[in-house]
Amino acid sequence: MRIAKMEAVHVRVPLDSPYIYSRGKMTAFESAIVRISTDDGVVGYGESAPLFRSPVADAAAVTKILNETIAVDLIDRDPFDIEMIVDHVLRLGEGNVDVVAGVDLALWDIVGKALEQPVYRLMGGFCQNPIAVDYTLSAMAPEYMAAAAANVHQEGFHGVVVKITGKQLDEDVQRVRQVRKTLPANCTVRTDFNGGYAKDEAIEFIERIADMDIEFVEQPVPPGDIEALKACRGHGLPINIDESLKTPQDAIQLVSEKACDMMNIKIANVGGLLLAKRMAAIAAAAGLPVVVGGRTSLELSRCASRHFAASTPGTMGRKHEGPGPASQALSDDVVAQRTTRQMAAGKKGHVWVEQSPGLGLEVVWDKVMKYAVH
Repeated sequence: MRIAKMEAVHVRVPLDSPYIYSRGKMTAFESAIVRISTDDGVVGYGESAPLFRSPVADAAAVTKILNETIAVDLIDRDPFDIEMIVDHVLRLGEGNVDVVAGVDLALWDIVGKALEQPVYRLMGGFCQNPIAVDYTLSAMAPEYMAAAAANVHQEGFHGVVVKITGKQLDEDVQRVRQVRKTLPANCTVRTDFNGGYAKDEAIEFIERIADMDIEFVEQPVPPGDIEALKACRGHGLPINIDESLKTPQDAIQLVSEKACDMMNIKIANVGGLLLAKRMAAIAAAAGLPVVVGGRTSLELSRCASRHFAASTPGTMGRKHEGPGPASQALSDDVVAQRTTRQMAAGKKGHVWVEQSPGLGLEVVWDKVMKYAVH
């Protein structure tokens, strides 16, 4: 079996309502959908979902690199050589993990289909199934967030993530306080800064919510500021890292500097399943738990997140956002059937990993073309 063709398409899928957090307001998700075909007819699909307003690359730039640099280079390679291909694409992409992610997922999809096995079995087998998921609340007025939290809990979710703006500290504290006050003790609440505060404001925020039974705070300061992350520890709540974690080298530095209490590993953020597994091994060696985040990604990445969470011991015992439905009111997707809020809520905030060969999704190419950005 050899790779015969690779192509990437930039898609933009609109949201039914705007999604607001510290980096701004989103009205659509933008991704690069990757399709790799082999000479014996097996086709694998993947997704690269660059960070919203990323200074490194956007979906259009990633799609261009995939089509103009990566596609030709992959021709005639063995898709089973995932380790070698991922490292090679990482070099060709000059370290940009967004270029790697879609290729990685498509390769795992091909190998699983060729062997007639779901991907999680190729990555270590079951550690958990079903997978507990939580729901992310867009930053709104505190009373609206509290009402939204009560609604999703009534639907069936037992955990929420409170997004804050990183602009008005008092109001952000009220967002967390009112959500926590609204929900019962058995419903977990965590808050995500998205790097929105500088060190002193982040520490003040953490200290002001430390008595509210908050599970943890995520990425309180901008990525790259290791000293600020270290300073945020020891103020009453565990520190989870997200935007500061893009490569295994980042994971090693964060562990060696004792800059976090847990790691949020997002398939779309770290370059796919192989690199995510490498990071999870570093976390395991350091005794740190893993949360599986989702980024602003479509169902392909969320499906991959389910395979990762199902096969990674460090993810057990916590709720995750990535394996579940997009909390940001996506209007559609590029697959035949996506995981919806109603589906997860109906299972008391749980999702199941796919059992069909490969990733287990049916990508509808007509939908890819429908949402393609030309």
